[in-house]
Amino acid sequence: MTFDATIYAEAYYKNIQPSPGNDYPRLKAWEFLYEYIWDESRTDWDDLTSEDQIETTALHIGFYLANWGMFRGSSGLLQNSNLDLMKALAKLLFEGQGPELLELSMADFAEDAPNLANHQKTLDSLLGSMESLASNVSWTDTLKTKILMGVWGECPALDRFYISACRDLFPRRPFITKACGKGLTALAGVVRELNPSTLHLKTGRLKLPYPTARIMDMALFQYGLEIA
Repeated sequence: MTFDATIYAEAYYKNIQPSPGNDYPRLKAWEFLYEYIWDESRTDWDDLTSEDQIETTALHIGFYLANWGMFRGSSGLLQNSNLDLMKALAKLLFEGQGPELLELSMADFAEDAPNLANHQKTLDSLLGSMESLASNVSWTDTLKTKILMGVWGECPALDRFYISACRDLFPRRPFITKACGKGLTALAGVVRELNPSTLHLKTGRLKLPYPTARIMDMALFQYGLEIA
């Protein structure tokens, strides 16, 4: 079958918008975090972890993860975390090696991109570093990629609907469902084939362009939801 990513992404995007009886749609939570992180008035990544900003940053991340279901199930976040873990996570993301990844886009993970191996290594290293923050939290691929989707936007959230869609549409590309640099390279290859760049979506308040990976995440989630 021919998969038109724009159709499914538009259907998902429609559910982000307020509508009669749904004035505060849950799916808009991603925009609140993404706009907070990528506000153009911010000059340095470490502004997000400064003494007067770290708590706000932690609260944004924590609320987004709760909204996206990461405080339920077997992750252990509900029983084994508090605001201090979100602060530690913020420092991991916005200090040290984190900003190196945040300056990259999904295009930097394409098979012919310069320094591809280094970019893949940077992503793999940051994903692995998350596991050192709390040993009693289950750092699943779903949790780690939902974090990166929220603050970076260039990595899909590997939940069950996304994975179901990939397995149905791209059964010969196993890496596309893995949280790693090679997984993002696999998605970059799909993006090149599908070319969803004609879809120009923007956030509601700051009018920031949706990253291509976010658009693909929406499209594949919606497809997976519809075939479930």
